[in-house]
Amino acid sequence: MKGKSRLRVQDRNGKSIHDTYYNQALPQDYSYCNKCHAIFHHKHWYFNPDELEKLQKSNAVVVQCPACQKIEDKYASGIVTLKGDFIKEHREEILNLIHNEEERAMGLNPLERIIAITPQGEGYEVTTTHEKLAQRIGKRLHRSFSGNVAYRWTPQDKMARVCWNRD
Repeated sequence: MKGKSRLRVQDRNGKSIHDTYYNQALPQDYSYCNKCHAIFHHKHWYFNPDELEKLQKSNAVVVQCPACQKIEDKYASGIVTLKGDFIKEHREEILNLIHNEEERAMGLNPLERIIAITPQGEGYEVTTTHEKLAQRIGKRLHRSFSGNVAYRWTPQDKMARVCWNRD
């Protein structure tokens, strides 16, 4: 995390939060990410293929969005741990559910992405770029497959740890 500035920013509710990857000098309006092609406009990131094509033909500023920076640095803001014998028999369904939840979340906020899904013994560890995505994955697993789910947040670092298990 060398060279990353630590800033205090506010969330939608006006609460002060810490986000290491928040850009102090926000990108110019109509900048776009060189990796995922998300567009920055009115202080928000979004996807729009038609608009992107126009921006690529113009002299728009090319940047790297905070999510792509986090993925490159493997800097997780959410960690979901999946454990239990249930995973062996339902591996494919569980992984599909996780990817579908990421896709749904990206439709709302393109900065919510999965960094990695790593096997951990008999289970998995899912790292995410945003704490809300980790929370959503935990809720979706619990709604779909029952089991036990526990949430822990560290608001000063914008980090969520979610533990889901089912035997």
